[in-house]
Amino acid sequence: MRKKYIVDAVFAIVLLLLAGLVFYIRFQKPEELRAVMEINGQDVAKEEYQSEIKQLQAQVKSRYSTDEANRKDFWTTPIDGETPLAVIMNLAKEDLIYKKTLSSMAKDNGIQADMDYSAIKSSMEEENASRSRKGTSGEVTYGLSSYTEESYYQYAYSELEAELMEKLKKEQTLSKEELQTAYRERQDEYRYDTGVKMLVAETKAENAAELQEAAEAIRAESSTEELEEDYPQISFYELEMNTLDTQEGKSGVYSMRWMLASSMQKGEISEPFTAGGNILIMKCLERVENGVLPFEQTEGILKSRIQTERAEQAIQEQVKKAEIKEKSKKLEEAAKEVLLQ
Repeated sequence: MRKKYIVDAVFAIVLLLLAGLVFYIRFQKPEELRAVMEINGQDVAKEEYQSEIKQLQAQVKSRYSTDEANRKDFWTTPIDGETPLAVIMNLAKEDLIYKKTLSSMAKDNGIQADMDYSAIKSSMEEENASRSRKGTSGEVTYGLSSYTEESYYQYAYSELEAELMEKLKKEQTLSKEELQTAYRERQDEYRYDTGVKMLVAETKAENAAELQEAAEAIRAESSTEELEEDYPQISFYELEMNTLDTQEGKSGVYSMRWMLASSMQKGEISEPFTAGGNILIMKCLERVENGVLPFEQTEGILKSRIQTERAEQAIQEQVKKAEIKEKSKKLEEAAKEVLLQ
């Protein structure tokens, strides 16, 4: 009887072990999704790490000569005391620490984003399927027609970084006095070589004769009100430009205006010229050499810049505090799989 109990007990233990083995095999993560590093309690999947290695290959190779980079044993040969393999692994580690810090800070700041690598892949598949359906139905889609895993991974973190930066920037309140102090301290950043204030008369090409008449009225120093009343087909406006701000970004026609205006002296009137499909003349109302943009003109830009600097500093402070657990052997094996194939 006792022997039977022992046999039954052993049989039960074997069944439990088999059940545990089946459960382990069924539910363990695939090789590519197993963690090779942990940062701030977040797993870094092998595939995620290898994605970073792939992104950095060209950048690292560019640091070396062509002969060095073309060697078969390039990645494992010490150059200046360090192998390129160690260099790329360190860069990948730094990049991942930064990314996982963004993820941690986003969560702490109420930003809902699942940055687990498996979740990012699932999101990419959904996005690609959506873009495919839109393409099939003739709907307009912006950007790529589909994402690769590497491109979508970088995109996901870029979007997270932008959202977190905006959140952190809003937390940086700056008084008028603080901004004025910062303006005085950074005034050299707002110095320009040449600045002009122009009166511009712009109209359609068919109104060229009327524009010539307006040029004579401008030369006679008629007021803007008089000009607008006498020449309703022409648009009159003032335009300020300098070597720090040529207004080019607003429209392609501004580059032509700046090229001409920057060479004019106060009181000069240009010959008619075409830009953006219209015909224009300009009169130089003021010219300044070695000027400084006034505080009122720089306040918004300065505020945004300081807020950005403080937000970046807050992120870097958390990067330095990141808690990292590495599996060095697995990291090296994963990197070599990509680089030595």
